[in-house]
Amino acid sequence: MSRQMIASLVCCWMLVAASAFGQTALFETKSLADWDFYVNEDGVKVEDVFSFTEDGRLLCTGLPFGYLATKESYKNFKFAVEWCWTQEPTNSGIFLKITDQPKGSFLPKAIEVQLKHGDAGDIWAFHGRVATTDSAPRYTAAEVAAIGKFNGVKKLHDAEIEPGQWNAMEILCANGLLVVVVNGKIVNWTTTAEAISGRIGFQSEGGPIVFRNAVLTTLP
Repeated sequence: MSRQMIASLVCCWMLVAASAFGQTALFETKSLADWDFYVNEDGVKVEDVFSFTEDGRLLCTGLPFGYLATKESYKNFKFAVEWCWTQEPTNSGIFLKITDQPKGSFLPKAIEVQLKHGDAGDIWAFHGRVATTDSAPRYTAAEVAAIGKFNGVKKLHDAEIEPGQWNAMEILCANGLLVVVVNGKIVNWTTTAEAISGRIGFQSEGGPIVFRNAVLTTLP
């Protein structure tokens, strides 16, 4: 990590710590009506894939592939969430800066912070989004038929807790800087996340997963 990057991180975390305003508990209403839902299959209802528990946890079946997204868009923010695999760990993710849903794809035009077991903290960018790093070995780019060209940055460290226990993630988005913290440890970052507004989404991609304590703190 460069000295400039370290200075940027320190400044951003200080900004987050000083910002008590604009904090929202995203699961507070426990209502699916407060969210947008997408799957690339006809006839699937949101309650077939997502549901809220009485204590405010978000349950996801993992199938079919899709996501639940906020109706509001956000530009600069700190987002905190916890997740737990209820069965064999598979795949999921947190979408950031969702601006569009390309026809025929199960992935939105967005940046994803990976929750896939073993890869939690990887950053991927789809359908024209960009996520790069000044460290070439951590950067990859590819193309597949279902989602076209995509690119991403592999995490530096593995900070996951073993399956069946709760993991915690914090994501900082600030004017193109995106920092990922897993269980209190900085595991990844990119400086090319684009300083644009977009929605936040929870991905359905493989198997049952539970989310809790999703808190968004907006930043100037």
